Amino acid sequence: MKKILLSVIAIFAGVVVNAQTSCATALTISSNGTITTPNYTTSTFVNGCLSSSTGIKAIWYKYTPTSNGEMTISSDLAANNGTTYTNDTRISVFKGTCTSLTCVEYNDDVSDTNYKSTVTVPVSSGTTYYIQWDNRWGSTANPNLGLQFTFNFTAVSCVRPGALDFYLPDNYTTTSASLYWNQAIGSPSNYDTDWSTNFSTPAGSGTIVNTATLNAGPPAYATSTITGVPASSNVRYFVRSNCGGSQSGWQGPYYAYLAKVLPYSNDFESASNNYTDGFIGQFSLFNSTANSTPANYADGGVGNVMYTYNSTTATSNLWAYSRAVSLSAGEQVTITFKTRLYSSASASPMTIKVTAGTSQSSSAQTTILTTITESNTADFTLQTATYTAPSAGIYYFGFNNNSAAGTSQTFLFLDTLNFTSVLSTNEVLANSFSMTPNPAKNFVTINSTNDNAINAIEVVDINGRTVLTAKPNAIESNIDLSTLSSGVYMVKINSEKGSVTKKLVKE
Repeated sequence: MKKILLSVIAIFAGVVVNAQTSCATALTISSNGTITTPNYTTSTFVNGCLSSSTGIKAIWYKYTPTSNGEMTISSDLAANNGTTYTNDTRISVFKGTCTSLTCVEYNDDVSDTNYKSTVTVPVSSGTTYYIQWDNRWGSTANPNLGLQFTFNFTAVSCVRPGALDFYLPDNYTTTSASLYWNQAIGSPSNYDTDWSTNFSTPAGSGTIVNTATLNAGPPAYATSTITGVPASSNVRYFVRSNCGGSQSGWQGPYYAYLAKVLPYSNDFESASNNYTDGFIGQFSLFNSTANSTPANYADGGVGNVMYTYNSTTATSNLWAYSRAVSLSAGEQVTITFKTRLYSSASASPMTIKVTAGTSQSSSAQTTILTTITESNTADFTLQTATYTAPSAGIYYFGFNNNSAAGTSQTFLFLDTLNFTSVLSTNEVLANSFSMTPNPAKNFVTINSTNDNAINAIEVVDINGRTVLTAKPNAIESNIDLSTLSSGVYMVKINSEKGSVTKKLVKE
């Protein structure tokens, strides 16, 4: 019986080889279990989720659930040992039609040391999902080895948002951020957000925000705002669907990087800051070691460094952006960073345009600070750009690789990013006066912190009417507010070195 069974499996495997080499011929999965693929053969790879490379081969499956739920697919099995089956896999999951596929989820490696793949995908009843395994990282000796993987569908009434349904956080301040994601399958009535400044804390153990704003779209999306966060910190967050009587599993973690007050630096070396520390976009992080190619190529040798590359056929247009920076009106910013080229052939010069704007998008990067052209491969070159903030607010700095087409494939490495600033004269003067408490009830104390005598004080209401005046001619003055109604007032302070205006809240 065992011999006959093995023969049947061999025949079935032979059929699979011919039947699942493209999306259109994907093999249907009908039940949970462990599936053995054939070896890779000539086939069609689709790069909607993961990048392509010459000669990549693919093996296709499909699954159509009869109820909402989640499917977990994993090649993280002992059988995938690199001898019988490949031990380095990639998986892409799509929905749509074979002529118009939309990426739903993907995974290359389980971890930095485990090159197998695992995904858990929220799925909708009646929707067909296409599963593509590929041999991008197949070994040189056996590049076409197949694999074993487990498939498990679980019906779920309250479905979590999809892993790729999250957008970049926005509306940053130094203590808050707005988070966005597409609404989950089944349109839950609410969502819970769990945030923490400790990246290692598990889902559900941080601060829970259980109010989200639901937007009809299209696409239908949800928003949650986290407030009261420690100033300029980094946040990890998870989100789950809240269906009233039940909740889904958590999705995440994702990360938010609150606005920094200068000075600020980033050398891409801090694991506790996810290395990039909010530096995002189309540049990539490279860990340079004594054995990497190129070797010892971070600023200082071994370490992490960002890189971008040129095209040999067209002008490049690749962007990266700094995290949010909180600037005062007139604050004068100096940006320094280091660049260096690498090529296995003769390096082609590369160009970086440095910009400033109000969001991490190319359309918002409207102010060009400088354009640098790098041609040095021997060592890092220090680059400098300057910017003066036109008004108080949140800003982002962009780095645009707009290099002309090169004669050789060339990489530009960027490291040791520093932002420093000098406050404007008005800002320095404003900072030389303290006004406490604020909000205030009956009294407020105005104090000069640098022996700049206060000549006169004028309190003005929101209608522009002067309601209180004082002429202390001293470095400290106590103002009686007991006759004022609750509200917002502007306090004009005249001193020997100039005048400033501060906002006061009367309780």
